[in-house]
Amino acid sequence: MRPSLIATLAIAGAVLSACTLPTLDKEADAKARALYEQIRSGADLAASPDLAPELKTPAALAQLAAVKASLPAEAPTAVANQGFNISIENGQSSARLVHAYSYPARTILAETVLRKDETKTWKIIGFHVKTQAPGQGPGAKPAEPAVSVDDPARDI
Repeated sequence: MRPSLIATLAIAGAVLSACTLPTLDKEADAKARALYEQIRSGADLAASPDLAPELKTPAALAQLAAVKASLPAEAPTAVANQGFNISIENGQSSARLVHAYSYPARTILAETVLRKDETKTWKIIGFHVKTQAPGQGPGAKPAEPAVSVDDPARDI
């Protein structure tokens, strides 16, 4: 090979190795998974430090309780990340994480929406679940209606 071609390939390799795909924020992921388990197990969500104040209202807590009623009583057999989106707009960080919780008769898709507060700590501002029957793909219509809980004032 010619020296100039080798140098070009070396530079191209260095540039490509410097580029990385976005990675899942571990803190946001842990909070999303913990919220699902807290809802599933019936924990006192009013005491959760991870929920934004807007989700600790009586109405929002009642909606989260309705989510619990739609979940299987047993623990999921597997949990997988289905996708995430982390964005920063006007200095405000927000995240949307989707996890698939597998059960023998269905899969629960849980989307958790988080925003960093003034202390740069992730706070949960929204939670949505959909139920899929076995064999349904990600774009398929849910087998059961979706349940959603959101901070009505949020704008992301």
